Amino acid sequence: MSTKPTTRHEQDYEVLYKQCLALRQQVEHLAVLREISLAVNASLELNETLPIVANVVQSALEVRRLTLYELEKDGVRARPIVAKYGGDLIERSRLEEEYVHVAGTPFEGAVRTRQVALVETAYERRAYVPLIAKNDVFGIMLLEDPLSGIPFTKQDAALFQQIGLQIAVAINNAHLYALAVNDGLTGLYVRRYFDLRMDEEFEKARRYARAFSVLLFDIDHFKRFNDTHGHQTGDLVLKEFARLLRANTRKSDICCRYGGEEMAIILPETEIEEASVLANKLRRVIADHAFAGDQGQALRVTTSIGVAQYDAHFETQADMVRRADEALYEAKELGRNRVKVGKT
Repeated sequence: MSTKPTTRHEQDYEVLYKQCLALRQQVEHLAVLREISLAVNASLELNETLPIVANVVQSALEVRRLTLYELEKDGVRARPIVAKYGGDLIERSRLEEEYVHVAGTPFEGAVRTRQVALVETAYERRAYVPLIAKNDVFGIMLLEDPLSGIPFTKQDAALFQQIGLQIAVAINNAHLYALAVNDGLTGLYVRRYFDLRMDEEFEKARRYARAFSVLLFDIDHFKRFNDTHGHQTGDLVLKEFARLLRANTRKSDICCRYGGEEMAIILPETEIEEASVLANKLRRVIADHAFAGDQGQALRVTTSIGVAQYDAHFETQADMVRRADEALYEAKELGRNRVKVGKT
């Protein structure tokens, strides 16, 4: 039995149908790109950008797992910095054992060619997406196993390449922002950032009658550490002091290097009673901690802390900081290693 010849109209229909499918796929890809672009550029804070990338991209691309890797400076290894597996967001501290040696792997191919490398085996499907900023490949996004079960296509690879460029720009911007607002020694925010955030919190408190507090710290007799043990030991004390502040405060709290050996913490949505409790906790944490010098020598470090809360009578944030500074001065005058709350 002979097959009926295909008419010209049927051929035209077939062409239009394929064009329609291709156009629909392009629209879907553009929608994904827009969704991801809006999400990954929503913050300049790297610790916020990375989880956003992992959550949004894994969901939008419908893959079982997404992992972002950062290449070490020598390019020998790739270090995972965030991952999303199913519904589980995996942050850097849980990925320490997943370093990858780049040589001889698809990682190397993606880095060398600057193009997405697709790998399919009987057990897994993977896409290695180069992250390129300022003409340098600084990382790889690894996408594993599409939930549809359908292998990645060349069209998928083209989409992944574009997404990789967006992610790279967002991460690079976050790195640049961090260099601008973080102190190089302690990793805390710099004084200018402290002033900006104090202005913001002060305005919110005044407009919406919301509470917030500030803590000012001074490392007791810090000059002695430099004079007795040298500046290297002084730097170690500052770095460890800053680490303890970050480790014992909320993510929403803003830890800053105020100047020299002085630190500050802005506490949004915090009444004076809560701020005082936190200040006393931090004072004990510092006093009980085993600090060490550059030769491993044991050091005793204590701190004096001044506390102040927003008051409607303050005209500017500088008035509030002055109140905390006055309380800090009183704590030092009374013998140091103590907390004083500014008078209201």
